[in-house]
Amino acid sequence: MIASLKGLLTEKGESHAVVEVNGVGYRVFLSQLTLVQLPEGQPASVRIQTVVREDALDLYGFLTRTEEDLFLLLTSVSHVGPKMALNLMSG
Repeated sequence: MIASLKGLLTEKGESHAVVEVNGVGYRVFLSQLTLVQLPEGQPASVRIQTVVREDALDLYGFLTRTEEDLFLLLTSVSHVGPKMALNLMSG
């Protein structure tokens, strides 16, 4: 399981960023608050929660342990998935 990534933030989207580590780009889903703190084209270090489902392997990134703990708390609530948790953390 991937626990952290440290590399170059090469691209930012609406809800994700691409962190390139040794030539491999990882798409990491981030809250809006985290996205605005990470400048494109600069080095980035993010904590990662890897979520594996039947049809996907998704990476969710956080700048701090506190933010990651909040994500884990939210996703422990019934009917709250990882993307909804990030949306709640964004607003």
